[in-house]
Amino acid sequence: MPFAIRFAAAFFLVNLVTIFFFMNRGIRWSFDLYPSTQCEGDGQKHSGMGSTGCRADLNTLASAYRLNTVVQGCQMELFENTMCEHSEPSDMVDLSTGANCCRAPTTRRYGSYQVTCDGARS
Repeated sequence: MPFAIRFAAAFFLVNLVTIFFFMNRGIRWSFDLYPSTQCEGDGQKHSGMGSTGCRADLNTLASAYRLNTVVQGCQMELFENTMCEHSEPSDMVDLSTGANCCRAPTTRRYGSYQVTCDGARS
């Protein structure tokens, strides 16, 4: 068998195995943040695979959020400050109520968030 064919076959198999490895580890989550408490207009979309660390790249402070997708094993925490500091109040997102519900706390505005998932980090 010519070298080029063996090389192409080996290259294909390695890439195929790599793709399946990463697909099986894909922990996915997504949510939208809204400046209004009624989740009106276009929300700022956030999504990813696995844990995030602190994210403060919000266009504006958010008054409400809507979950789109969250898998078991992930926790989402929203912070009033822009540095995910636990010294100020924060909210753990209630994943039990399901997706597509507008959630707006009465007095909080969010400036940062953090997602923590079991066994993965993006």
